[in-house]
Amino acid sequence: MLTLYSQLLQAYKWSNKLQYHAGLASSLLNQQSLKRSANQMGASAKRRPKVQPSTLVLPPQYVDDVISRIGRMFPDLTIELFRPNGTSAVLLVTLGKVLKAIVVMRSLFIDRTVVRGFNENVYTEDGKLDIWSKSQYQVFQKVTDHATTALLHYQLPQMPDVVVRSFMTWLRSYIKLFQSPCQRCGRFLQDGLPPTWRDFRTLEAFHDTCRM
Repeated sequence: MLTLYSQLLQAYKWSNKLQYHAGLASSLLNQQSLKRSANQMGASAKRRPKVQPSTLVLPPQYVDDVISRIGRMFPDLTIELFRPNGTSAVLLVTLGKVLKAIVVMRSLFIDRTVVRGFNENVYTEDGKLDIWSKSQYQVFQKVTDHATTALLHYQLPQMPDVVVRSFMTWLRSYIKLFQSPCQRCGRFLQDGLPPTWRDFRTLEAFHDTCRM
């Protein structure tokens, strides 16, 4: 069961990575296409029906406001917002002195996330947020896997702000990652790891095997 779960999780991660790069390529191609067609647009352009904007694309200011409100809701969460490509946001979420999470957004929809330890480096050599490298610690690799599963659980396309708030609420439950015992076996460590799973509804802590 765990092997199948790991395989499905890995497939989802690769799918997200492909979608991310495809989105960047599409954006660049669209920009080039717009530049080429700008000089060709004449009277015929007036007769063309207007393309309705996608309901998935929200104004950057709206996204900023939602993230700012969520940050005020949770004093122990520090959220820094970056726009490395000019449009899509990338969040650097610091939870106390426990962990740091890089959350890649597409408008107000979370594409992917990677979790690292509080003292781990989160930047590449050129000073940009490193959105791909996994943590060097197994405990945060586990939390990253669970965060990916959480993104699948908290899917509500018509209410993306609720999804982001729910995900941040879930992530915040890791504030006592190294202090909470497993709710099933009562132990703090199993195979050298603390309970890394957090129930999506109750936020209770469980070891990976104890949650099954």
